Amino acid sequence: MKKLLLCAVILSLSACKSTDIRNIADSVKTIAGMTKGNAPTAVPGSANNQYSTKNEQFYITKATRMKSDLGAIRSVSTEKNPQGMTMVRFVSYHQDSGAEIKSKQYLYPVSKEGWLVDDPVTVHYYGKAELLNSGNYYLKSESTKGKFYTTGDLKLKAGVTNVVTIDMY
Repeated sequence: MKKLLLCAVILSLSACKSTDIRNIADSVKTIAGMTKGNAPTAVPGSANNQYSTKNEQFYITKATRMKSDLGAIRSVSTEKNPQGMTMVRFVSYHQDSGAEIKSKQYLYPVSKEGWLVDDPVTVHYYGKAELLNSGNYYLKSESTKGKFYTTGDLKLKAGVTNVVTIDMY
């Protein structure tokens, strides 16, 4: 079966544009996945779900995940702090211009079962480290000026100041 699929791909690639090749490759992956009993699924960033005509409402105070994450969590670095406590500090940037932008963050703890806890940890003082527990969180961040957001999963290490750098979109 694999040899047959490989031959079909090779034959179909002759005199094709790059977009045609990508569509053929996606079709072959779908067919190959269906032969194993798997239903085809959309891959983030693929042509299947790249564009959307629907807007999703953003509510920073609701313990809900967005269907697709906004902005980007660029990095999480750590710094030692004198108390040896777990802390978090945010640095946010506008995604297009790269300029620093003030924001407020709501961190929803994620339970062992993967559910979001309704009571968030909030960070309203931009650039100031806040005390919290280590572990997994779902971040919802909103700029103080304009409508720029970031969402995504975050893991904070214990006993250090976690410096989270985000891009707001």
